[in-house]
Amino acid sequence: MEVTRAIETRRSVGRVKQDPVSSEIVEGILESAVHAPNHRMTEPWRFHVFVGKGRGELARARAECARLMAEAEGEEEETISGRLSRERKKAFRAPVVIAVVSKEGRDEVETLENYAACSAAVQNMQLTAHSLGLATIWRTGPSAYHPYMRGFLGLEGKDEVVAFLYLGYGDVDERPRRREPVSKRTTWHEG
Repeated sequence: MEVTRAIETRRSVGRVKQDPVSSEIVEGILESAVHAPNHRMTEPWRFHVFVGKGRGELARARAECARLMAEAEGEEEETISGRLSRERKKAFRAPVVIAVVSKEGRDEVETLENYAACSAAVQNMQLTAHSLGLATIWRTGPSAYHPYMRGFLGLEGKDEVVAFLYLGYGDVDERPRRREPVSKRTTWHEG
C-alpha cells in the first residue's frame, strides 16, 4: 500500500475478530516502530506484548487499578464490581494488546522528545498493521497512568505509558474519515 494512501485510509477500529495474529506479523509491526525518528538515537521505546492467555495478566492489572481508583473515590461495592468487570474485558477486546512505554530521558527536554518519538512509533505500527489488512485502536485511559499499572509494567522515574495498542483483524466495514481541509488549520509565514 502506498504510504499516502495508508495515512489517508487508516482509522481506529474498536471491533476486531478474535482470530489470532501470527507472532511474525506482530514482530514485523514492532520492527516498524523502531524506525520512528528519535532525537540522538535514544530509542526510548519499550514494548509489552499480551497475546492469548497472557492478556489475563493485563486484565488482572487493569482490574486492580480500577479497584484502587474506585476505593479511592469511595464507590460502593456493587459499583466497584461492575467497574472491575469492564476493565478486565478491555484486555480481551483484541487478540493482541501492545503496551508502548516511553523511557525517561536525561533531562526534561529529552523525556518530552522520547514521548514524541514513541508516539511516532505507535503511528508507524498502526500504518504497518493497516497495510497488512489489520485494524488497530490506540487507547490509554486512567489505568495507564495509575501507580499500580506503572509497577506492573516496570516503569521507573518519568517513564510513561504512551499507548495500549489493540490489534486484530477488523470486524466492521471501513468508512472514510471526515477531515477538515488542512488550509483551515494552517498559518503560512512567508518572507
